[in-house]
Amino acid sequence: MKSILILFVCVAACRADDLAHAAGQIFNSILPNLISNSVTGQQGNTAQNTIQQIGTVVGGVVDYAKKKSYEDMLKQVQDSTTDEDLLKISEEMFNADINNAFNYIQVNLQGKTTPMSRNDEAPSSLLNVPENVWNGPTIRPFVALFDNYHKNVIRPEFVTPNEETEQVTYINTILATGPIRTLMNFLVSKGLTQMNEYNEQVELLKKIWFTKYARHWTGLCKCSCAFENIFMAELKSDTVLGLHSWLFFAKRELDRKANYLGHIDKLDLSGKGLILKQHAVLSDTKDAPEVNMFVGTSPELETALYTLCFMARPDRPCKLRYNNVGFTIQTKTLKSDNVLLIDTAYPLW
Repeated sequence: MKSILILFVCVAACRADDLAHAAGQIFNSILPNLISNSVTGQQGNTAQNTIQQIGTVVGGVVDYAKKKSYEDMLKQVQDSTTDEDLLKISEEMFNADINNAFNYIQVNLQGKTTPMSRNDEAPSSLLNVPENVWNGPTIRPFVALFDNYHKNVIRPEFVTPNEETEQVTYINTILATGPIRTLMNFLVSKGLTQMNEYNEQVELLKKIWFTKYARHWTGLCKCSCAFENIFMAELKSDTVLGLHSWLFFAKRELDRKANYLGHIDKLDLSGKGLILKQHAVLSDTKDAPEVNMFVGTSPELETALYTLCFMARPDRPCKLRYNNVGFTIQTKTLKSDNVLLIDTAYPLW
């Protein structure tokens, strides 16, 4: 009887929304032994084993109850992250970006333009990316994802087992890099202790970046996700959405499916890249009059920065810094099946 009382006290200590699951775990694991011991009157090792089982299960329940839900994690990061935290962590992420490619690519800015002008002020391509960059350890699995999506927001997409493997490969690859490790350590420092677990890190990034949601007004087709919109481009009627990855844009240029018309403005990031505001046309006719993107930064750095700002400053300017150069990331969110996700994210200054 005393053992059962202890069990109920432990279960009651769990969060209310975990109560049913926790109770089920306890009684499914130990109730058969309790009944058996009560009926047979067994003592000694059998009773001791049962008590040990109780301790193991209760410990597991307490750990389960401490595990924060996705919504709780987002709220805790928002509430506990200061503006100074963001400046400090962004500096650390840039310093950890050893796969930065800026010094290996050629950026041909050429003439200036405006969002309203369709004149081509740039006869040459914006980017010249050598083969060794495309074979970079994180760029290769990043680019492998590009052919998994249809650009039209109302065209159905089905994730094949091979495509899911490519998603996980990309996540596993960037989880070993400095910017993402910095992000995860930061989340743990804000009380998200479950982010010490590798599987939890994978699930968080997979949820944020690859959860399918509907972008069309009908809501019938879950044909989009954060990765596709931010790191690639989508078409909603004649409107170009996303197009915030320099690597995707460079691929489009190589395939002659993007025409760079000129730059509107730029911000140099102290040798680690730049933020470019440009005007381009996709597929000959689709106008992208004002596109902001990092140039030369690694996929993992951009993923880390956008994830940080989505969690800490959703739908608000997220002020960051590198080497005393300040800039901002703007995120926009949406809810799909009541789950908060990234609609889009891009750099500003």
